[in-house]
Amino acid sequence: MGRFENVTALALPVAGAVVADLGCGPGRLTRALLGAEGGAPAVVHAVDVAATLDDDLLLDARVRAHIADLDRPLPLPDASLDAAASINVLEHLRDPAAHLDDVGRLLRPGGRFVLAHSDWDTALFSSVDDRLTRTLIDQWVAHSPGAGARVDGFAGRKLLRYADASGLDVESVHSWADPHRRFDVGSVAWKVATGVLAAASADTALSARAAGWVDELRHLADAGRFLFTVTDVAVVLRKDPTS
Repeated sequence: MGRFENVTALALPVAGAVVADLGCGPGRLTRALLGAEGGAPAVVHAVDVAATLDDDLLLDARVRAHIADLDRPLPLPDASLDAAASINVLEHLRDPAAHLDDVGRLLRPGGRFVLAHSDWDTALFSSVDDRLTRTLIDQWVAHSPGAGARVDGFAGRKLLRYADASGLDVESVHSWADPHRRFDVGSVAWKVATGVLAAASADTALSARAAGWVDELRHLADAGRFLFTVTDVAVVLRKDPTS
């Protein structure tokens, strides 16, 4: 299973449940929640800062799309969710603790929140120059992008720290690393590699080497010898059933 299916399984949605995909993007987690093996939820609230949800999901009667700033209280009633989940959201927030408090407000007693994040420092690329790959990944995870963007290369390993301050109970902790063989535009590996290029751009010599590194990845992919993976971490939080 991929990360979206793994997170769905951990959320334990049941038929008729009301769930939320926080930071939904185009809706890959929303799709997985709608196809949950335990029974499709009655409603999936798909929340993000911009209108990026795929058109077919917007037309699905079970999906409620919300454009909202996740750094502010979310536009949902108290105790309205049976479960919620997010993937790779916390690194973009100004105040993760406040966000987790708000998720706790939205959960019904006994409700679950699956907090998942990739730990980007663990990114693995097949390469003929392992030393250069390590240099580039180190540069990327230490990079502070402009325009107010927030990226934390070590977010996955920090989830328990955030969980401890959330007021929700830690039910379980999980990790996995999905293998990816693609390196075409839009693939996970391609997205990470473009971030690596951006992080190296301020150093002329390193930038040139990074461009060559990306070309090498393309050649490996064309030859069927490319592999990318990154460790994902998920913490399952549960609201006190008696609260």
